[in-house]
Amino acid sequence: MVLFVSTLLVTSFGCALSAVPSFGGCPNVPGISNFAKKRYLGPWYEYSNVFEFYQIGGTCVRATYTDEGDRIGVFNEQVNTITGSYGNVKGSARAASQYRAEFIVGFEGIPFAGDGGTEANYKVVDTDYDNYAIVYDCSPKLFLKKESLWLLTRKQKPDPKLVKWAYQRMRTLGLPLGSLQKTPQTNCSKLPPPGQAAPVLTIESLG
Repeated sequence: MVLFVSTLLVTSFGCALSAVPSFGGCPNVPGISNFAKKRYLGPWYEYSNVFEFYQIGGTCVRATYTDEGDRIGVFNEQVNTITGSYGNVKGSARAASQYRAEFIVGFEGIPFAGDGGTEANYKVVDTDYDNYAIVYDCSPKLFLKKESLWLLTRKQKPDPKLVKWAYQRMRTLGLPLGSLQKTPQTNCSKLPPPGQAAPVLTIESLG
């Protein structure tokens, strides 16, 4: 969220600030049941997401999830086109449900980010663990709702057939598909290999 500040992500498990305001209530799209935590760990690339203001200039977005006992470690990385530099942010996700893949993601090291609050802000609504994950969040605000959506893929450049199938799946779930924007995953030479970078707070960490 990509999962995933991203979930990003960065992913990603991303900073759960919703991006698509619209009238009406949130749809009933829960996280999947029987979530296999160990299979979900590792790196995920952000293929597309609903625009989040904190990601302005963000490219080459990747979220890596690690086992931290009763929590999941969240490590979001990106290359920012505005500063021309690489940045990352470290956070964690704690379970919001005993039975479903619904998590509260927080980035306590980032000013004003906090620990994610008390409500789930990262829901894995579909995944096969090996190729793709669809992450969604919806927050009701009076007579409005704000929605966030991410498509994460294991490969930085996934098979177009997989992407097409995932988009069809999101449409079936009634998610805000029309608001998705593809995340650039080219010119990523400044993005270190997965697992090699150490957390460092920079201006890119805020975006």
